[in-house]
Amino acid sequence: MAMYTAADFNTENAPKEMVQYVIDNVEDFENRYQQALSVIGRNRCPLRMADYHLFGDIHYAMAVWALDNNLTDEEFDEFDIEEIFG
Repeated sequence: MAMYTAADFNTENAPKEMVQYVIDNVEDFENRYQQALSVIGRNRCPLRMADYHLFGDIHYAMAVWALDNNLTDEEFDEFDIEEIFG
């Protein structure tokens, strides 16, 4: 059973379905995210710096979801990974 659901993240400005897609499709999301949170707490840094590869994998999964759901580039650019997952 997944540790996280879309409800655990800031979905005020992002579709819950997209966030859930990220959780379900980024390899080993739960463990990697837990490690990143530890680094964020210790170093007081953004997700991008805590785990650049996780950040990139999240971005890629969001882009795939956006493409599959016919979002425009402008609509996709409105999503802020740090705001959602940071």
